[in-house]
Formats: sequence, C-alpha cells, structure tokens
Amino acid sequence: MKRMIWLALAGLSGCAAYHPAPLHDTAPIASSLPATQPLTLAQLAALAVQRDPDLTAARAQAGIAQAELLAAGTPPDPSLSIGFEALLGGPASMSSLAGSLVEDVSPLITRSANINAAKAHLLQVNAGILWQEWQVAARVEQLGVALTGEAAELASLLNDEQALTVLGQDVQAQTAAGNLTQQDESVAETALATLRAAQDSEEQAQARDDAQLDALLALPPGTPIALAPPDVAAISSAQLQQALATLPQRRPDLLALRYGYTEADEKLRAAIRSQFLPISLGVQGGRDTSGVTSAGPRVTLSLPLFNRNHPAIKTDEAARAALHAQYEASLADTRNDAEALGQSIALLQRQSMQADQAAAQAVSIAANARRAFVAGGLDARAETDLIIAAGQRQREGIQLRSQLQTAKLSLAVLLGLGLPVHD
Repeated sequence: MKRMIWLALAGLSGCAAYHPAPLHDTAPIASSLPATQPLTLAQLAALAVQRDPDLTAARAQAGIAQAELLAAGTPPDPSLSIGFEALLGGPASMSSLAGSLVEDVSPLITRSANINAAKAHLLQVNAGILWQEWQVAARVEQLGVALTGEAAELASLLNDEQALTVLGQDVQAQTAAGNLTQQDESVAETALATLRAAQDSEEQAQARDDAQLDALLALPPGTPIALAPPDVAAISSAQLQQALATLPQRRPDLLALRYGYTEADEKLRAAIRSQFLPISLGVQGGRDTSGVTSAGPRVTLSLPLFNRNHPAIKTDEAARAALHAQYEASLADTRNDAEALGQSIALLQRQSMQADQAAAQAVSIAANARRAFVAGGLDARAETDLIIAAGQRQREGIQLRSQLQTAKLSLAVLLGLGLPVHD
C-alpha cells in the first residue's frame, strides 16, 4: 500500500504548472520596409507570407494539432483508490484497509488508429496553413498588378488632362480674338471636367488597393511601396496539362482534404474497435478487520449488447463519406476552373494585342489632330474627341493587360505551380 502512495506522489512531481499569458490591449507596432529597389511580385509575395498578421495567427493552430498528436500517443494515467475504515467496536482486532490500482487499457486497442488520425490531422492543418499562405501571396501579387495598372491609367488620364488644358487655353485665346465661339470653349471644359471625375475614381481605387496591400504587409496605412513592372510568366498548354495531372499531389487545399479523409477513415477504424470498450485492468487488495489480507487482479469491460458504439460508427462513416464527396467535387471544380481560365487567357491575349494596336493608332491620329488644329484645319470639338478617344484606347489596353496578368496569376494559383509534389 505504501508503495502505491509513493508511486502516486512521484507521478505528481512531474505535473505541469500554470503560467499566465495576458492579452495585450494595444496592437504591435508595424515595422516599415527596408529601403530597397522597386519590389517585384515575387518579393511582395514573400514579404506578405512573412508579415501578414492573419497568417501568424493561423500558424499558431499547428501547435494545437501537435498537442493532439501528443495526446493520441500518450496512455492515460492509472487510477489509484485507497480506503480506510477505523474499527469502532465488535470482536475484530484492527481497522480495515483496501486499495486498488487500475489502468484503462482501452487506448492501447485504438492507439494506432488514434495516432494515425492525429498525424493526418496535423498534416491537414499544415496543408491548410500552406494554402492560406499561397492565397495571401497570390492576393498580394494581384494587388501589385492592379496598382501598377492603376498608376498607368492615372498617368494616361494626366496626359489627357494636359492635352485638354492646352487645347482649352488655345480655344480661350481664339475665342477672345473672335475666331471661335463660347460653344467651342465649353466643349473642352466639359471634357476636362469629365476627365477629372475619372481621375478621382481611379485615385480612390488606387487608395483602396494601397490600403489592402499595406494591411497584408503589416505596414501602417499610407506607407509608400515602390513596385517594379509586373513580369507574369505565360503557362503553355503542355504545362497546364502536366500540372492538372499532378494536381491532387500539389494543391494544398486538395492535400488538406485528402489528409482530412485519412483522419476520418482512422477515426472510423477506432470507433469500430471501441465496440468492446472501455476495458480496464488492475490489481486490488486489502486487509479486513480480522487481519486477513488478500490481493488479486481486476478486469472491467463493457458488454456490446445494446449500444455497441453504433452511433459513433455511423457518425464517422457519414463524415468519411462527406469528405470523399467534397474531395471529388473540389478536384472536378478545380480542373474545370483551370481549363476555363486557360481559354479566358487565350481570349485576353488576343484582345490585349488588338487594344495595344488600336491605342497606338489612336495616339498617332491625336498627334496629327493637334498639328491640324494649330494650323486651323480642325475645329476644337474634333480635336477634343480625338484626344479623349486616344486616351480611352490607351486605358483599355492597360486594363486588358492587367486582366491578362491577373488571369495568369490566378491560373498559377489554381494549378499550384511552384509548389512541391507530395506522394
């Protein structure tokens, strides 16, 4: 009996202690970026993966899964029971003692399945975090493309504003000289007002995207970020088909679903083995009031007559079936989306080339119109229309180029290009 007590005290000596970890009422101060050359899309993505606060919080979830894996492989502590009854009267000569030491051996029966399930869950969590990192990186790259396009559109609008301002000054001078009318003057002013409204809208869009990028990089709002011109690689048809063939082994979200299915399968295996549980083995003994001592084994188990763990088994079967269906649906959706996006890229490439050609032609026509107006061979309304048309063609080309680059980035994300292939 004394040995049982000493064993219990020895076990208590290794118990964990509580340490407070209070929350902070103020957010951590974001650090600025080091002074560097304009950032490429790849550099932006790497910074976001390192600095994004949401990703930092997501990575903490891996610690929970690691703790669950530790719990799955650790047997439960034994149960110690000690009883004492004082002799108060009667023919007996001493007080009675009783004790038992019992170990629940149920975890040994389901241990392998529980460990496999916990390992699969940890892999699922890690794959989910990788998928979040991959999406954040893609979002940052898309913002880089959008901001570069918005800067180009603002530059185009500024060029149109300058051209219309020069035209307006010429019209005012000729109106004062009596060569043109107030109607000619109002045409340029109206076009200039419309152009400035478009500038305001574009600046608002740029400010929104700037704020999103600052947030993903954990930077104070309004932090200037120099961006290099986007260089988005094209994806050939052969690369597309090869990537689709290995998609289930590379896309982190699909890998997470596969690990989730493995976890559900192992949980079902454990539930089936648990039909006869719990089972406890131990030893019990004691001394009665007459001084007789006794000891012997103790076995406790459930008889699978009514419940037989059927509710848990059915639940785990349904969970496994649901994950099976979800995985197949996600895989089919991904393949369809990738193929559709590949067709969209081909269309955008053709439209972008046509838009660039039309913009170059419109700019040339507008330059000729400027010379014709100065020479008196063209009226103010015609030059105004040609200036606006040239600017619109340029901005159409910029927008299509941004859409094309964004579509290429989206396809790379869908295919998981750049990620390793897992067995």
